[in-house]
This record gives sequence, C-alpha cells and structure tokens, in this order.
Amino acid sequence: MPDTTQATLLEEDGRAALRFERILTHPPDRVWRALTERAELTAWHPTPFELEPVLGAPIRFQPPASVPDWPEGRVTACEPPRLLAHTWGEDSLRWELEPHPEGSRLTLTHSFDDRFKAARDAAGWELCLAALMASLDGVAPPPAAGPDEVPPGWRELNSDYERRFGIAPEHATPPPGA
Repeated sequence: MPDTTQATLLEEDGRAALRFERILTHPPDRVWRALTERAELTAWHPTPFELEPVLGAPIRFQPPASVPDWPEGRVTACEPPRLLAHTWGEDSLRWELEPHPEGSRLTLTHSFDDRFKAARDAAGWELCLAALMASLDGVAPPPAAGPDEVPPGWRELNSDYERRFGIAPEHATPPPGA
C-alpha cells in the first residue's frame, strides 16, 4: 500500500525545503525510468524535461505553450538508479530511491528561497506524486488541467498546506493564473 504521508516543511542550509516520502510497489530501476525518461515523465509531470543523467548535464523543461520562457536546470548529482538531483531555475530537487520490502522508497526533497511558496509547491507535488504512482501502476491519471487552469484538487490541498505550514493566504505566493 503506497504511503500517503504529506509533505514536511524543513529548513536546510538557510532555505525552505519540502520533503515527501512514498513507498512504491515497484523496484527502484522501474521508478528511475519514470523519473528520467521523457516518455515516462509526460504521463505524470506537468512540465516534463529532457536530461542526460550525467553530472553537470543540462535539463530542458517543456513548459506549456502559455509560458514564454522557462529556465534550464542542471544535473547536480546522479547515481542511477538511486539518486537524481537537479536544479529547476533557482530551486533544487533531490530524488532518492532505495529498495523497500514492498518495492522502493522514494524521497523527494525540493528546496527553495521563498518560504511563502511552500504550500503552493507542496500541493502541486502531492498531485504530481499521485499521478506518478498511478502511472507506475498502469492507471490513467486524473484529467490534467488546461495550461492556464489550476489542477482539480489543488486549491483544497493548497489551503490545507497553508494551515499546516502557518502561511497566511494573503502572504502565500500564488500559482500563475490562480
């Protein structure tokens, strides 16, 4: 049974960091493909990317057509099939996989400077990780939102995280188009 633990908000090296853990019923090498191969990413990630899993390699994100410019990222650590770390603009993401009796444990740590976007990003990652789990299980993910729409369920998750993280809605960094 997959772990549905919510994100934890931490501080790491003076930056805000969200940490998620999921127990997946698939071995690390299968999850690794879902995290690194473009054809797999399009099934669950709203901004799939292309990368060569090599330290220092660029990551080219494929933003929606409504987004004119999107920063590239860089691979900052890569040890297939257990660790992928990369930048996404000013943010850093670290995907760790380890064997688990049920398949694998996935730990995602997303660090960033703007603490007020923690609820927004936590809600987004909750939806992405649910779509990843569905994709790995061969289940069609829920319909995606349009390029300028907020995904179904996001507003409720965002409000929940604002309460959990003590972020007043008037101070929260909103998503584009919200």
